[in-house]
Amino acid sequence: MCRSHYQRLACGSLAVVLLLLAVPQVKAGIVIQANYEDSSSEGFYDQTSYNGSTLGAARRNAFEYALNIWGNALAPSYAGQTITIDAEFNPLGGDASSATLAQAGTETFRAVNGSTPLIYTDALANHVQGVDIEPGESEGFAKFNSDIGGSALPTKSWYYGTDNNAGANEIDFVSTALHEIGHVLGFAGLMQSDGSYFDFSSTSLELYNQYDYYVIRTSDGAILRNLSEAERATAITNDDISWGGTAGIAANGGVAPKLYAPSSWASGSSYSHLDESTFQYELMSPLYTVGTQHEISALTMGMMVDMGWDSAIPEPGTLAVWSILAITAGLTRRRRGDFQLLDA
Repeated sequence: MCRSHYQRLACGSLAVVLLLLAVPQVKAGIVIQANYEDSSSEGFYDQTSYNGSTLGAARRNAFEYALNIWGNALAPSYAGQTITIDAEFNPLGGDASSATLAQAGTETFRAVNGSTPLIYTDALANHVQGVDIEPGESEGFAKFNSDIGGSALPTKSWYYGTDNNAGANEIDFVSTALHEIGHVLGFAGLMQSDGSYFDFSSTSLELYNQYDYYVIRTSDGAILRNLSEAERATAITNDDISWGGTAGIAANGGVAPKLYAPSSWASGSSYSHLDESTFQYELMSPLYTVGTQHEISALTMGMMVDMGWDSAIPEPGTLAVWSILAITAGLTRRRRGDFQLLDA
């Protein structure tokens, strides 16, 4: 999935309030690691001099910092549980005012129970089954836009620090990476603009995933997957969808969290993110806003728990200590990636 406003498949904003939270003790988490697919002189291996080291090293450090935040937030279901994400920098395009910062997703979806139409991302399928279904294979991918600061958003640049201190003209890479990892883990649905679910062609069944399962129509609480395609199409372009999972609702003060449903379908952003106007600073909103924290919030974790993950974060609290910036700027979007269906 991706973001655009500086959109968080990546995006940003700034004001400075420093908030210090005691870092809670966490249970042993899941190992989330990168498989870098760039060549030896570009992307994550760029040899350009940067802050006393190389640009590639700074990028790897920031990405692995984000991987560790997510890994420490999730409790494993089996010994040695590991998630591998193929990562690289690619030219993803854009212009002077907007760009896709990154795109990410699962490598495949897996049917772990053939008697139901519910399917899971690779990483979550392994988790709910309690075993690595396909050892040695990556569970997801993340691609970051190498055009940023050049042909795309030429007045901006990536910020690779881990201190959440990106400037007004910088796009925080850690925040972007955290958002994209969320998509790899399952924060993304299969809904299409016409109200149908993604067509895997290998099956005649209408399949929905672990995210689709919990989407409801805001106006009456109806489960979206139980409605007709026409009714779904209306809801997803009429600001009329929310999250119906109990943990997500509880984390939002007992109110079903609104999902992003603008009147014009935005491929890769609509439906598979929290509502931007309501949750501007949430990690999983569609646009990048300077001021989004380097944390897995209670709301995001609640939704992940609904989908089948186990939290390693004690309640109440979030995972880290963050400074909060507040000021909105430019356009940057994050996106969902393509996928295929496999049996477990």
